[in-house]
Amino acid sequence: MSGYRMKALLSPRNWRKIPHWLRRARHNLLYSLNDEVYWDEYARLWEKENKTRRLQYLGNEWAQQESFLSLLEQYARKDACALELGCGGGRITARGVELFQHVYAADVSKEMLRKCRESVRAPNVSFHKLDGFTLAEFADASVDFVYSHDVFVHFPALQVYSYLQEFKRVLKPGGLGLISFLHFVTQFEWFKQLSLDYFRQRRVPPHTRHYFVTEEMLRTMLADLSLGIREIRSEHYLAVVFQK
Repeated sequence: MSGYRMKALLSPRNWRKIPHWLRRARHNLLYSLNDEVYWDEYARLWEKENKTRRLQYLGNEWAQQESFLSLLEQYARKDACALELGCGGGRITARGVELFQHVYAADVSKEMLRKCRESVRAPNVSFHKLDGFTLAEFADASVDFVYSHDVFVHFPALQVYSYLQEFKRVLKPGGLGLISFLHFVTQFEWFKQLSLDYFRQRRVPPHTRHYFVTEEMLRTMLADLSLGIREIRSEHYLAVVFQK
């Protein structure tokens, strides 16, 4: 198949013109290259479904952000500039702009950025498209604070480490980071349920896959990067506050 025909096949315009199995193959192919395709489609579907649900922010359907927000409020500074990785529809961003001098709302999905821009209309926020692998747009030692909620739950440990390394690079000396994860120990029953569901269905995890970590894993990665731990909170999520 020529490059032109492949590009045409993968175009969103032709999505409904191809068989279901081929649509799934297209979806799997593009998702394996970058998360953008999946989250773009999620945002568009959410918009259609939210006409009846009427949620304020894309992401409110997941909830459970109270503990994370309490940590963000505890460590934020009004004179600090913060980078939010995975801003999604803006449910955390909306609070971030009240806590920081400026928030760099970043996401791999242009549709998520669009929803965030529509929902968070503040003068101290800017929106940034990521490549799905790095924070290349941000210079070394350029931000005071980095935070990310309900995003690293979709990253395998191999990806977590590389993002922690990027966080260290963009943080100023003394800068802080706050990230939430799925805790393998406290969420073990959910982990077990997912594992057995995949086993019974004889299929690999779907695109909304979840990854669980332990406190020991995070301590090992942070120590290797010489990032000091300020606080670890283990409730619904495993949240860690670290410092450069």
